[in-house]
Amino acid sequence: MAGELSRVDYAARYGPTKGDRIRLGDTNLIALIERDDTSYGDEVLRGWAKTMRTGIMMSDRAPSASELDVLISNVVVIDPVLGVLKANIGVKDGLIAGVGRAGNPDIVDNPDLLIGSATAPVYGLGYIATPGGIDTHVHLVQPRLIPVALSAGMTTLVTGGLNDNPAFNLRRMFLAFEQQPINLGLLGRAASTVPEPLARQIETGACGLKVHEDYAGYPSIIDEALTVADQYDVQIAMHTDGINESCELHETVAAIGGRSIHAYHVEGIGGGHAPDILAIAGVDNVIGSSTTPTIPYGRNVVAEHHAMMWSVHGMNPRVASDRAMIADRIRDATMRAESVLHDVGAISIINSDSQGMGRIGESIRRTWQLAHQMKLVHGERATHDNGRILRYLAKYTLNPARAHGIDRWVGSLEPGKIADIVLWRPEFFGVKPELVIKGGFVAWGALGEGNASIPQSEPLLYAPHWGGHGLAAASVSANFVSAAAEHDFRRHVRSRRRPLAVVGTRVVGKRHMLYNQANPRIEIDPRSIEIRIDGAPLPALPDADLPLNRRYFLM
Repeated sequence: MAGELSRVDYAARYGPTKGDRIRLGDTNLIALIERDDTSYGDEVLRGWAKTMRTGIMMSDRAPSASELDVLISNVVVIDPVLGVLKANIGVKDGLIAGVGRAGNPDIVDNPDLLIGSATAPVYGLGYIATPGGIDTHVHLVQPRLIPVALSAGMTTLVTGGLNDNPAFNLRRMFLAFEQQPINLGLLGRAASTVPEPLARQIETGACGLKVHEDYAGYPSIIDEALTVADQYDVQIAMHTDGINESCELHETVAAIGGRSIHAYHVEGIGGGHAPDILAIAGVDNVIGSSTTPTIPYGRNVVAEHHAMMWSVHGMNPRVASDRAMIADRIRDATMRAESVLHDVGAISIINSDSQGMGRIGESIRRTWQLAHQMKLVHGERATHDNGRILRYLAKYTLNPARAHGIDRWVGSLEPGKIADIVLWRPEFFGVKPELVIKGGFVAWGALGEGNASIPQSEPLLYAPHWGGHGLAAASVSANFVSAAAEHDFRRHVRSRRRPLAVVGTRVVGKRHMLYNQANPRIEIDPRSIEIRIDGAPLPALPDADLPLNRRYFLM
């Protein structure tokens, strides 16, 4: 018999629905559920006296090819492509089968997803599902980075370029990840003006190359790296010459020559042409990113960078020239402009720069802190923030995937992609995920006391779930490699992980960066470091406490 429920009662039973709004953590960001792809009256609930039983929402027919392996039910989806909606997520063979209405076709009209008697349920009621995060600027300094990344919601790393060479080291780095439930792409080092050393790394399995000023960022090296990249269809990551020894910004842009490239540290504090590398964020073929140390701009950000630079760049505070170089590199105005350029969509990607000054566990958290801060700057009073939410989500999901040619497999929750899904409680969104699902299998999460009578007994600690143990970790994870290496990769590396070729990197540009395609005119006065964006001065940034901070951590 049909009945009516108030919104409050419905949310308590079945979770929020179309028209409901959700605050993300303790930020000022409000997500509006724009549609509900579940079916009122046919909601999928598991448990005692619930609907996910044989003959109700589970089919008792013989298994079919369309029967799901895993169902995440009644979850709020926030996805850069799909938007903000309520739905069920179906998983088959480790891939996303669909996002929509689920059930038993004998009971439910036209279900998108078939629940069979063997379908494994994951409780999504009251949670938010996002794609797994993608960090494309990682220094693999030590193994302890990986648990931190997973505990923050990262499921893919594109990394290396300094210490993972030559081919001997690349192969062993791939093997080191056999029991880590995280996708991996390794960048080779671009430090040669002849093609052979670069080609060998790509043919070994590198998914791209990295130009870095510590090993020379000369125009000739940039040009040669891009020439080889065009031949092999891989991306180049670029950290430019911060002391302008071999070239200045305009000469670097000339060496790039209109070709696709991922520019690290466009804010310039982590490295790159001083004082004007930020202007490269207005170049169409250059995909710009910046990193966790400088976002969001705050009262302590300038002071913190001095100590970090002494440590990670081999500088000596007793040497006057070293002190002068660091003073030239740490520019307050550049950091303020970085935040503004992220908000207008001119900087397309947020990465960590882990232990090369950044923190691998903070990319996602700082992304949402920045979104909160920029809403304060503009003083907006809209009923929801879906536009800003999707713009910032794309910065660490779809856009890095597109930049590095892996968006066929990761970056969104579109059907056919690897089921890398992060579940968040709304009050912990962006700071502490509940579960990390890797390749359709729960691989990481906040786990309770092993001797307790219920799973949620405190203390809750992040640790591997079953998908992060034994051979399961390799089975749910991928190695992203060059197409030249894909066919023979397992023979040379002996990895159990699936090799997947990167593709389309040489045609991707700023215009492909979802919600982050702006190319403003950026003017930087070399003496005063005054910055204007499309002729306008920088707005004042609030000196306020940030969300997703001390409330969530013991300090």
